[in-house]
Amino acid sequence: MDWRDEYQRKLVSEDEAVKAVKEGDSVVVPLGTPRVLPAALGRRRQELGHIDLRLSAPAVDPGWLQPGWQDVFNIEFEFFIGDFARHVTDDRRGTYLPSAFSLSFKALDEGRPEREEIDVLLVAVTPPDKHGYCTFGPHYWNKGSHVRRARTVIAEVDPLLPKMYGDCFVHISELDHIVELPATPVTREMVEEWLAPLPPERRADMMSILELGGDFNRLAPVGPLIAFVEPDVLRRYMGLLEPPDDARAIAGYLNELLPDGATIQIGIGEPSALMPKAGAFDNKVDLGLHTEMAAPGLATLVAAGVINGKRKTIHKGKAVAVAWSGANDEDLAIIDDNPAFELYDPEYLLDIRVIAQNDNYYAINNAVSVDLTGQINSESVFGGRMVNGCGGQPETHLGALLSKGGRAITLAPSTALGGSVSRIVAQQETGSLITIPRFFADTVISEYGVARLMDKNHRQRAEELIAIAHPDFRAELRKEAQRLFYP
Repeated sequence: MDWRDEYQRKLVSEDEAVKAVKEGDSVVVPLGTPRVLPAALGRRRQELGHIDLRLSAPAVDPGWLQPGWQDVFNIEFEFFIGDFARHVTDDRRGTYLPSAFSLSFKALDEGRPEREEIDVLLVAVTPPDKHGYCTFGPHYWNKGSHVRRARTVIAEVDPLLPKMYGDCFVHISELDHIVELPATPVTREMVEEWLAPLPPERRADMMSILELGGDFNRLAPVGPLIAFVEPDVLRRYMGLLEPPDDARAIAGYLNELLPDGATIQIGIGEPSALMPKAGAFDNKVDLGLHTEMAAPGLATLVAAGVINGKRKTIHKGKAVAVAWSGANDEDLAIIDDNPAFELYDPEYLLDIRVIAQNDNYYAINNAVSVDLTGQINSESVFGGRMVNGCGGQPETHLGALLSKGGRAITLAPSTALGGSVSRIVAQQETGSLITIPRFFADTVISEYGVARLMDKNHRQRAEELIAIAHPDFRAELRKEAQRLFYP
């Protein structure tokens, strides 16, 4: 069958497509949420009975994140929770799946009894090319991996998604139901309607920020939910915030550590997302990029030739990622339909064995807190309150440790909550989630310097970390170190 005929045969409305979901099914909505399919599934609440719903940093809520819906939609988050959905885990109406990207399908692929089948996948794709192949847009993540394993794939064809390159294509034959979205651009009038519920001053502030990004099509996946985004969060995402003094100081130390020709990974959190603008890569040459996601300004560095991949060990000459999430509008304009940028499934690209093939691989991630033994917590606050998942941090961190000449760097401003709390702590609070165990700790940077923890005992690590803690907390940390590590 010609793929065009197959496309037409599979074409249905969104309400017809989601009828493929049956009671008891396991449904996956990965990062980079479709625009209309979640709402269509939400409308079936009364007839579904109960399904298991796996989400990752959702940006839309057809109701299933609200109290009272948990009897139908049993929510499980993987990799990231996100600001928008954090109230679900705070209220214990949803749970979290601790997993590594590269191992997330191991139980399923090997047929283990504990495996979780994927009954239905909801996903967004670009219109097909002349050969019937679509891509998943810039927010690829593990969509290709899910397509290959899901019993039923429901795809939303979104003409507003930009075309990508790499191993990120899906053929029409791999899709079971297709829903077409109109090629209607997002207009200023539509955005004004979405922002209408806001107070006038905040509405004007949000519109002035959004206008800086060019056309409004980038807002299509979010729609009316843009009204729930804080202005400073939006400025951070768009790379408009000036890095604070502590981030600039951290960038200075990072710049000193980073050699020319290194291949880098950088996280989207803070302060790592601020590093390009804060000057961490100034005056560097021949850097490479092998990353989970992006930070504002990375694509600009590729366009400027700072990141060119000339000295990379694998994927030479290409900037490779799992997703371009975190890139700002200027970056995405550079990445769109540009073969210098490639996307790959995380089960391949974040495999520790693949990462370690890169010589001089520098992983750059963040921490909520680091204790004096080197235990790194990047996921919870006030003990066990989970604020996000681990994402690809464990894999990139370990891959850097195993890379010839590599270094696993953790960035941590010395304080939080306006300077009232130290991020360098004597011991992690009860219930804290340890993202990186102490025996994998390597290099920690605060605005006060660099702590080198590798090949050092607990006493030596305590000295290194106290030296980069905020001066207001050093005396108490020294007292605690004496109690913990000395007779």
